[in-house]
Amino acid sequence: MKNNIGRKGQGWGRSQWLWVLGVMVILGVGAWGFWGHRPPPPPKPAATAQSPRMEGLSLTEIHEGDKTWVLEAKKADFHPERDTVSISGVRVEFFGPEEDIRVRADTGLFNTKTRVLTLKGQVEMRRSDLLVTTSEATYVPAERALLAPEHVVITEPGLKVEGRGLRVELAAKKLVMVQHHLTEFQVKDWRGKK
Repeated sequence: MKNNIGRKGQGWGRSQWLWVLGVMVILGVGAWGFWGHRPPPPPKPAATAQSPRMEGLSLTEIHEGDKTWVLEAKKADFHPERDTVSISGVRVEFFGPEEDIRVRADTGLFNTKTRVLTLKGQVEMRRSDLLVTTSEATYVPAERALLAPEHVVITEPGLKVEGRGLRVELAAKKLVMVQHHLTEFQVKDWRGKK
C-alpha cells in the first residue's frame, strides 16, 4: 500500500478553486464595470442667452435742441441681434409747438436703428379733449407722423368719427382718415334752445 500523504491528487485542490474563484470575481467586476456602469448623462445644452431685461425704461429723443418725445415703459426686453427693444406698459409723449400728444399702449417694439416705434394692444392717443383709440399705431420719425392702419375711433365732446387708416401729422397738427365709416355729431344748442 502506498502512502498518499503529501502527494497531490488528481482532483482539484483548494488553491486551484481559490484561483478560479479569484479570476471569476475579477471577470465579474470587469463585466459590471463595462456593462453595468452607465455612462454619465450627456451635458445639458448650454442655456440660450436670455435677452437683457429691464424693469422700467425711460427714453428721450432730442432733435436740434428740442425734446421730440419721451417714452416710458414698465418692462423692456432688449434684442441686440435684431436692434429692437420689446416694451410693455408703454407711455409716450410727443412734443409739439403748442400742445403735446400723449399715447398709451399695452405693448410696443422700438427699433434702435431706425427709431420706428410700433405700439399694439389698446392704443390711446390723447390731446386735450380729443381721444383716438385703435389696436395698432406706428411712429415714423422721418415723417414725424403716427400711422394707425387698423380700425380707429376718434372722440371729442359732441363728436365721434370711425374709420381705418389714420395718419396723424404731428408737426402740422393734422389728422387724415383714409377710409371713413361713421361720423356722429351731437348738437347741444339747436336753434338757440337747450
